[in-house]
Amino acid sequence: MARGQLNSQCTVNEQCDGGETMICNRGQCECLAGFHPLVDPVTHPLRNPSQTCTRDCDSETLSRDTTCLKPVALEAHCFIQKQCPINSGCYRGRCQCKCGFKKDNQRCIELPPSPTTTRQPSVIVPGTMIVPAGDFLSLIGNFFGGTGARSATGR
Repeated sequence: MARGQLNSQCTVNEQCDGGETMICNRGQCECLAGFHPLVDPVTHPLRNPSQTCTRDCDSETLSRDTTCLKPVALEAHCFIQKQCPINSGCYRGRCQCKCGFKKDNQRCIELPPSPTTTRQPSVIVPGTMIVPAGDFLSLIGNFFGGTGARSATGR
């Protein structure tokens, strides 16, 4: 038996979304009591009517299919994106700040832009002493019996 969509013809409830969110009333699938047609960015009541029903939830909860979910705090367990605070999303079951944002108390704030300036290059003057600051080459030199700092001219 094929499953019908909202407002499609039917003879039994099972044809209407398997009877989970719709009922067959007078030969047409309609939302059960406590449900309403799903409206999202893709659907439009007149041009592209909804094909499914979603649970009616109070103003403090969010609908997910047949369940009402409450909004949650940052880093709390979540099931859908809409549960999470602004500038965050539900990643692996927890509300986390989106890329480009960082946690600040219980909200996500935008990270400052990366600096676009670069450091000035170091100038090496011949004949001056180069003092190693724990770099890799001085470590190798010490390992092979070197004495540490040497002048740039080899003296």
